[in-house]
Amino acid sequence: MTSISFFLPGDADEAYCNIRDKTTGPAPEARAFIESLWRRYRGLEDHNFLTDAKTHFLQRFWEMYLAVTFMERGLKPSRKGRGGGPEFSCSYKERKIWVEAVAPGPGDSAADRVEEASTEGVTDLPEEKILLRLTQALAQKRERYLAALAKGIVSDQDCYVLGVNSKGITQAYGALPFFFKALLPIGDPLLRIRATAKITDSYYTLRETITKARGSPVSTTAFLDPQFAFLSAVIHSRVDCLNRPEELGEDFMVLHNPLAARPLEPSVFKWCEQYVYNDGELTIQAG
Repeated sequence: MTSISFFLPGDADEAYCNIRDKTTGPAPEARAFIESLWRRYRGLEDHNFLTDAKTHFLQRFWEMYLAVTFMERGLKPSRKGRGGGPEFSCSYKERKIWVEAVAPGPGDSAADRVEEASTEGVTDLPEEKILLRLTQALAQKRERYLAALAKGIVSDQDCYVLGVNSKGITQAYGALPFFFKALLPIGDPLLRIRATAKITDSYYTLRETITKARGSPVSTTAFLDPQFAFLSAVIHSRVDCLNRPEELGEDFMVLHNPLAARPLEPSVFKWCEQYVYNDGELTIQAG
């Protein structure tokens, strides 16, 4: 029988133990919030969900948060089986939408790992390392999609949405979300300045690849690549149990895939900030 509580006894990662065990500070409120998500999510989880949460706390929290947000917004998540395939699916105007959640961490390789920001002086932002974490997660989810397709869990007529939480990558924040730069050839910001020192224009450079520490190139053009046409859109958030908006999903940003084989209507995500990319320009999409 599924546990009544999200939290299990025993050894676990530090964040999990802090929220489970502390009786002062923000932990009790965060714990209550997680249990409220769990009460609504129960029945959608896979067979090892609670056990895995002890070592992948953010990832399992994000999975619940994403599903319950869809519930709150009038969509009805369901799951086909409890192992293999995406986290859940829902229907919208007779279209099935599969939703896969991912919350990449800082990385395991010493050469490409995103380290914690230094508290001593100003340090360079490890942008390429951050992008590598996101592009790797994207590639892994493509493999997972293909496996689910081969097993008949998903259909090539279904829409497919990837929910990305970048909170586990400590420095992955900025004026332009990194997940945009991991999916589209968007490089560094530049300003065009007149001799009078007045800024006349701003734009981003073109960047189609980044480079691993060992020198191999990695593409940042997934949303211009037919291999990723199965992806209808990507949702991005940096929510965690201690840092969250008042309303579920209020911070979600959606980037629609310009090459999507099965594009989604903006009305699906009418509560979100939505973007489209056409002819080299990124624009806000009305819901």
